[in-house]
Amino acid sequence: MGARGFRLGNSKEPVREHAQAPEAARKQWRRVANVGLLVGGYGIGQGAIFAVQTWLFAQGKFDLLSAFGTHFSFLMLGIFVIDAGSTTTLARQVARLPADGSRTAIWRLFWDTAVVRLSTAVVMAAGALMVALLPISDPLSRTYLLASVPGLLIWSANAVGMLDGLKLSGLSGLTGAIAFATSAFALALTADASPETAGFVLGAAFSLGHAVTVLAQWIVLIRLGRGPRWSRPCREGVVRSARDGFALLLQFIPGQLILRAQLLLSATFLGTEATALFIYAKQIVVAMTMLVGFVTRVDFPALVERAAACEHLGLSAILRSQVTSIVSAVTLALGTLLACLAALTVPQYGFSNAAHLLAAYSPSIVTISALLIMIQGMAAMADYAASAKIVAVSTLVGIAVSYAMIGPCGIYAFVIGEMSFHLLGSALMYLHLRRRAFAAAAKPVHHPA
Repeated sequence: MGARGFRLGNSKEPVREHAQAPEAARKQWRRVANVGLLVGGYGIGQGAIFAVQTWLFAQGKFDLLSAFGTHFSFLMLGIFVIDAGSTTTLARQVARLPADGSRTAIWRLFWDTAVVRLSTAVVMAAGALMVALLPISDPLSRTYLLASVPGLLIWSANAVGMLDGLKLSGLSGLTGAIAFATSAFALALTADASPETAGFVLGAAFSLGHAVTVLAQWIVLIRLGRGPRWSRPCREGVVRSARDGFALLLQFIPGQLILRAQLLLSATFLGTEATALFIYAKQIVVAMTMLVGFVTRVDFPALVERAAACEHLGLSAILRSQVTSIVSAVTLALGTLLACLAALTVPQYGFSNAAHLLAAYSPSIVTISALLIMIQGMAAMADYAASAKIVAVSTLVGIAVSYAMIGPCGIYAFVIGEMSFHLLGSALMYLHLRRRAFAAAAKPVHHPA
């Protein structure tokens, strides 16, 4: 008995460590799988659109490329607004539930958020209808917007935030590829169609893609035993979802607006061909940025847990928890620059012009990733209001710089404007985090008697 007791007593910690090892391995594998599925889904969806855009660019279809890029960009902004920040806020709320949290608690959060999203979708759909029916709307815009309205309404039922909060972000990314793939297929079909036909086909593909995406997300939840359960939305929950969601939107909407403002500036001052070139180069930059965003998105639930365990997350803690994102951003920026150097050897089809612009944009992959990492850290601490103010101010500066520089610098004014936005936003967030750290350190510590 003594020998047995001695063996057990001395092996207590090794046994515990041995038991923890498989769990750590499972978490790491889940993280790698989620990143892989997010990247794969994005590659399928955005990759399909990029391939068709490349074909249109080579064929000199600048009018269609410019029209599609502009309309699709504004519709995706509508999708972003309808989501009402729930990709982050709902994920944060679900991630904070106990590991054995009931389905009822999870779905109560969902239905509270769905009320906010549906209300927003109705407003966005009404706005799209008004623009489509304006006398000045061209035939492609009119049919595109009219056929896209169902997609805007359907997106209010998406389950992205729930899947992310349940640490299944890879599956939400994989299903999200559907909406992009359908638009890419429609774009290829309408290369030689009339404006009215092209607009209707592209709008119908937008609505169909988002409908199938939402259906696929719900099927995933059902297959995983997390199927829908009705819970009557409560006033307190709806107000909380609206407050947190729109506060978070105010952080990201300005950053989304700078791209749309630059699109309008390009169309107004630089013409169709330059706008098509800008859309094509910017598509690649956005793709690289999204790849980094997938890593930060997978790490977000763990960042929320860390924020819940302490009163304040300092800059060093935010950066340490997202080292993979930083390395990914630098690697992708360098890879983009090397690809541009290779593209300069292919002068035909105008790709050398795109390579010059994209090379100038490549550093912005690092700067915008740094800004997104800091925004994620502040979101984990629910510091939405301060982040929103900083991003709003920085965006206004970026738009102003773009407008001021478009005369002397042409299309490269947009690179200067965007870099100004990223660097100013990062600097202001750094100063805000320092003030929070000093305030937390200055608080008196109360010891129990």
